[in-house]
Amino acid sequence: MTVVLLAPIVRGQDIVVIDSDNFAHGFHAPSMEQSVSWTAAFYDATHRAIERAWGSNERWGKSSVALFDGIVDVVLPLPLSDTWVHEEFHRAVLGNRGVASFDDVYKLRPLPEAISVSHANDDRLARMKRDHPADFVRAHAAGIEGEHALVLRLERQHFFDGATSWNVPLYWLVKLNSIAYVASGSTNEANSETDKWERDEGARISKRDFTGHDFTAWVYDLFRPNEPYAGRGIHPSGVGVRRYIRESDLTPAEHDFLHRQGQLAFINLLDPNMLGLYGSSHLNMSAGHVLTPFGYSIDGNLFLRDPKLFVTIHDYVNHERNFAGIDATLNERYRVALWRQPEHQLFRDRGGRLGGLVGARVHRGQWFGEIEAKTAGWVEGNVHLDRSITLRIGRAIRAGDVARVRG
Repeated sequence: MTVVLLAPIVRGQDIVVIDSDNFAHGFHAPSMEQSVSWTAAFYDATHRAIERAWGSNERWGKSSVALFDGIVDVVLPLPLSDTWVHEEFHRAVLGNRGVASFDDVYKLRPLPEAISVSHANDDRLARMKRDHPADFVRAHAAGIEGEHALVLRLERQHFFDGATSWNVPLYWLVKLNSIAYVASGSTNEANSETDKWERDEGARISKRDFTGHDFTAWVYDLFRPNEPYAGRGIHPSGVGVRRYIRESDLTPAEHDFLHRQGQLAFINLLDPNMLGLYGSSHLNMSAGHVLTPFGYSIDGNLFLRDPKLFVTIHDYVNHERNFAGIDATLNERYRVALWRQPEHQLFRDRGGRLGGLVGARVHRGQWFGEIEAKTAGWVEGNVHLDRSITLRIGRAIRAGDVARVRG
């Protein structure tokens, strides 16, 4: 029976098996692309399996999907869940700069108040901030970058590949939680949470999260890229650096900027997919707000079925000015992006730098190879802020591989 339910899995899914990013600074996995592709496949498969189990009873099928999403993301966060993607994007940025860590999702704790990226070394974090301040800022906000990328991946698969899984509860869960998390950074809640975490962790450095509240740390280091990591002070236990940033540690300017991001995050609700509206047979659109190493990006997404084209228009914003960018993917195989971004990926950069990305994918049966080359710059889901060439090998399962099933 299990085989029957899972037989039609991952319609239109591209599963990345090997990624050259796995081999930076030794071996570490998953990469950003692996975590997104595996988790998209997980939700597509499980959502459709649940709906198939209920047959023609659509109401119970959809209710069960919503219950399932609540369980695997909130009640007992599991590997391959959205929560897992959040933590693995943090870890990918850290690992790319030589900071080893552990994802506490693997501890399988029910109803956790918070989940840490633990076992990070203070000295390596200090070195990362000193040598790669933009990457250090990105590491704090990378969790919701991954969640944004996951939702967009599932939406693209619905529009372009005919995926039929019902993902609406997941979209709402991800986006509302991200909005609430960003907004909480500019409230006293961040202070009380931090006090509790520091008391519970005590002198055990290995138990500590690498950052604490993601967004108080993000805005703190965004505004202070040159402050030494040790400038945070000593941990209340007397052992190690006081990693966590309270709301009360922020200057008025930092507080106001973070509060503004909490408001702008509501842009992510400008998405008809959240209402189960996947656009006409030819066109769909959505908007997004993503935090970056230099500030944030406001995005407009365009889905065109004929030709099979996905386009994102970016408005990159730092403290000094706005910058523009465009990213286009044709037939899910050929990608070109052009942009002008802050010269050093920092908040107060006045100058801009032109950059771009090209990518191509070649299929051989159910397998594919992919190459992606870019100049220096930030690209959602690409761990490198420097110029890079990334190679991937994966397995593709297309709509024609299985019988089409309507959810």
